[in-house]
Amino acid sequence: MNTTHSSLTRASVEDLLAGTDDALLAEYFEHWAKVQPEANAVTYIDYATNRKGDEIKVSYGELDVWTRALAAKIMQITQPGDRVAILTPQGTGYYAAWVGALRTNTINVPLYAPDMPGQGDRLQAVVADAAPTVILTTSDKLELVKAFCAEHGGPADDQIIAVDEYQTGHEELAASYVWPEGLGLDEVAYLQYTSGSTRTPAGVVLTHRNLTKNLLQLIRGHGLHFQQATCISWLPLFHDMGLLLGIGGPVLGGAQSILLDPVAFILKPLRWLQAVSGKPHAITSAPNFAYDYVVKRVKEADREGLDFSGTESWANGAEPILPSTLDNFLEAFGPNGVRRETLRPTYGLAEATVLISVTPVGEEPTIVEVDAMALQQGIVTTEISEGGRSVPLVASGEAVEQYAVIADPDTRENLGEGKVGEIWANGVNIGQGYWKKPAETEALFGATLENEGDLPKEGWLRTEDLGVILDGKIFVTGRIKDLIIVDGRNIYPHDIEFTVEEAHDAIAQRRLASFSVPTESGEAMVVVAERYRHSGEVGDQLDEIARAASKSVSEQHSVALHDFVLVEPDSIHRTSSGKIARKATRASYLEGTLQTVKASGA
Repeated sequence: MNTTHSSLTRASVEDLLAGTDDALLAEYFEHWAKVQPEANAVTYIDYATNRKGDEIKVSYGELDVWTRALAAKIMQITQPGDRVAILTPQGTGYYAAWVGALRTNTINVPLYAPDMPGQGDRLQAVVADAAPTVILTTSDKLELVKAFCAEHGGPADDQIIAVDEYQTGHEELAASYVWPEGLGLDEVAYLQYTSGSTRTPAGVVLTHRNLTKNLLQLIRGHGLHFQQATCISWLPLFHDMGLLLGIGGPVLGGAQSILLDPVAFILKPLRWLQAVSGKPHAITSAPNFAYDYVVKRVKEADREGLDFSGTESWANGAEPILPSTLDNFLEAFGPNGVRRETLRPTYGLAEATVLISVTPVGEEPTIVEVDAMALQQGIVTTEISEGGRSVPLVASGEAVEQYAVIADPDTRENLGEGKVGEIWANGVNIGQGYWKKPAETEALFGATLENEGDLPKEGWLRTEDLGVILDGKIFVTGRIKDLIIVDGRNIYPHDIEFTVEEAHDAIAQRRLASFSVPTESGEAMVVVAERYRHSGEVGDQLDEIARAASKSVSEQHSVALHDFVLVEPDSIHRTSSGKIARKATRASYLEGTLQTVKASGA
């Protein structure tokens, strides 16, 4: 019986690195399991059972048997094209679930367990949209998942699999696994549901070819070494970057993955740094806030002994990148081996599988100071007008093995360098569209570029992100749907938010939402900000805080603030990836349902 499929050899791996992408990720996994069965594939550091962290390790050989058993079980109860949803907590079980499903001819749907705080409604919507035939979870979540499915119309109990039960003791089932007929690069591999920052979550349809190509782009863009790299991540595995950095990249490259739970990081950010410390050829990634967070929360005494001399990439993406964040992180951890050229601003989105651009290997991050008023008019210039204000822009690197342009979202013309427009991308890694959403797919995928020159004319992805290209580098300036237009000027919400958070000590940092609302005089600006949780009672300072916010916005941006609202900590809406959900916060503001800080005596 044919129980293996991989035709990869050490020589052909080098050929693939040279530019081809004609193998599935499951084939890479089979290759590495054969070549290095004793090598460690994944380590999960479990802080739930031990405050010091229990390391749970699984080798490539062990994972090979585990995922064969899972794949064989899945194929017994599914048909080609059926969806297999992963409602599994962070850990080795998630790794096995995703790889096991990739070894079948079903469609993966990476999600999370039903008890994830604040995400119940989203999970219900996504499960209803994907309509999975099978759900993969773990033994400790099995009854919870069964109850969820019974209440919300999911699969029957016998279609819900506890993946950890197949880790050992199912060698005969694993031996029965046969490579599925018809499984190829252009079949759908998985649905990556968006975080829903600007719309209802939609499942991006990604093929095996999209996946393999983008993983090769990620590996080459970051300059990682096959078999030698260590990928360390606390990012949620149901999100694009967490999934590809935590599982996909290591699987393709025969490398080691080290995983932590996001909650473990939030509770004690030192844990992330300890996991990175001392690892050769290491890569890790986090949103901008996380780098600020470790600088503030990790004490100087705790930094002693940390060694980042082997870390090759501290990737920074998913939200606006601040120059001060890069500077402060380097100042804090430079003595521990962090080098400026390893700070790697990056850009991507689920619709492109994940990666579009990254700061080139060996280059320091590029930061330019541009004229603020010109930027509001859609023009980027480093010549600051007399009496004007400059704003810093951090480059998110260069496009990796794909095309990226700045286009006029209305005329679809290529604007070239130096003008703000919509970022468009074109490459093998671009997804096929949104699951069961033809109108949304038509709006954003397969766009036609006018006056294209030497660029492709068809097949462009409209990212809905605003940006500019300077000297080949992409600078992301904001989201089209978040853009605030006041008096004919383009106001970027994060620019306003950064100004307001510095206006008063009672305002929390990175916990604000700015947006526009209709008034009799036209669109006007509103800022909702959370109270800094350690500020104490501020009910008698509300007018003072509001005046400080309004004054800062007026002075820094020459625009009037229509309203400022201070709300209690953790009450501003966020997406499942932790981004500020401005649209949802705006809706709550208009509905009058925000949890505002009460005035003293009210």
